[in-house]
Amino acid sequence: MSYKKFVYFINLFFLLGATLLTFFLILAGGRTTGVLKNFYWFQASTSGFKSAPSVTRWYNYNWCGWESRGIAVNCSSKMAAQPFSPRDNFGSSPLMPSTFLNNRNAYYYLSRVGWAMLLIGLFFLLITLVSVIASLIRYNRRTAALATAMSWITLFFITLSACLYTGCYAKAVKAFHHENRDARLGPKNFGLIWTTVFLLIVNAICCTIMVATHKRNEYIYDRSFASTKTVDSQTPTPVPTNGGIPSSVPVTEVQQSQSHQNHRFFKKLRTKKRTVTSAGDEPDRVQEERVYTEQNVPVVS
Repeated sequence: MSYKKFVYFINLFFLLGATLLTFFLILAGGRTTGVLKNFYWFQASTSGFKSAPSVTRWYNYNWCGWESRGIAVNCSSKMAAQPFSPRDNFGSSPLMPSTFLNNRNAYYYLSRVGWAMLLIGLFFLLITLVSVIASLIRYNRRTAALATAMSWITLFFITLSACLYTGCYAKAVKAFHHENRDARLGPKNFGLIWTTVFLLIVNAICCTIMVATHKRNEYIYDRSFASTKTVDSQTPTPVPTNGGIPSSVPVTEVQQSQSHQNHRFFKKLRTKKRTVTSAGDEPDRVQEERVYTEQNVPVVS
């Protein structure tokens, strides 16, 4: 496998993996039963927070009480971009850590903006996937530049979302631990989002390498398909003799368009050299060589 094919394969494989993980991360909070019940962002002990359950888990679209037997109960109504804010979720309580009462906006907007950045990242991720597939079909500087730009933009938004989520819930864990309450991050959700960031970093680097090592190839369209045409021309070239009387030596130029191989419709412009040798004026004089450069252009039949 050549170097470029290997980079293509790694780029597409990692990009497909990042797309799959992002889709799953967004859809994981749609249900709180089965396997999906273990994909949550945050779990903490919320006993005493008014009507809050003893243990609460925050998902993408709602929050639920969590029982020791592994069942989610008393879930809230589902909504897009469910904010993490114990003050808004359960109401103010004296037993609640003071940071949720005094810095309510920080947790509220960190969680909601993180969700918005994740959706924007998914949008650019789909554009990146389409542009990479297009570059595999017909690779040129435009498709390569588009794929590279979209890769870095996607990486920015997904990384921003991961940082916002991590900052929000890491602060919450610290606040609960300060009150001697149990709290932890959802390992599966954070594992998915940071794995997606890693895959997108590899994808962006691969796209950048492909653009940096790309050599521009120009192609022209040949409507003759499989035709071959030969043009012969004779041009008299004056060659001086020992007697000083110029003589004409016929030089034959043959221009032949190469036949199409494997039914190709495009032919790369190539350079062909033609050498003309003329006799020297003196026996000990080295013969002079003239090199003409021409382009082998396909001829329409």
